Amino acid sequence: MNRLRSRPALGLAVVAAVIAAAAAAVLAGAGEEDGPELAATTATSADGLPAAPWSAAAVPRRAVPPAFAEAWERARNRDTCALLFPLDGGPEMEGALATAERIPDDNGWDILLAGEAATIEVLGLFDKAGRTGRAPGTGGFTRTWSDGSVARYGPDAGGRPPDASDAGAAPFEAVLTLPDQACAYRIYDTLGKDHLEATFDRLRLMARG
Repeated sequence: MNRLRSRPALGLAVVAAVIAAAAAAVLAGAGEEDGPELAATTATSADGLPAAPWSAAAVPRRAVPPAFAEAWERARNRDTCALLFPLDGGPEMEGALATAERIPDDNGWDILLAGEAATIEVLGLFDKAGRTGRAPGTGGFTRTWSDGSVARYGPDAGGRPPDASDAGAAPFEAVLTLPDQACAYRIYDTLGKDHLEATFDRLRLMARG
């Protein structure tokens, strides 16, 4: 049984112009038979970097929420952008629903874990060869894993430098790149920096085939 409840996709709610604008903001702002269980990801490599959570065994298709798997299966970029999804949203998002938004022309996939007061979104659409540096003077955070994956993230606040006093309140967004995937994953978390960092640990890849 899936750990996340599912409901049908919400339809063509993402307009191409909106997606393009969101992508520009994220990429410019990112810088400096049971369901799957969340395994500990505290192991470190010889160089002291943490093991990438998504380097764990890929989750079988049957254990992935149907809305997530179906969104990926429709996507034209599925051969070069594996489905990366959150196993759950933690105790703050217990009972959250797994949903998906339709990308125009199915050029990518957009999945959401939505609760009563919070949302996690993972978007697999943009090529990681695009700009991923943070604009000068806007600050930001970077996390690196032992497999070479890198996340660059900051608050969704018009590009202003992150403020430690509200980092837990303002929505945060990240661009995560994996060495063996051609896309840059956009991750959006309305619960702020700490929850986004915990979300990194809950991300897994779906097994192909």
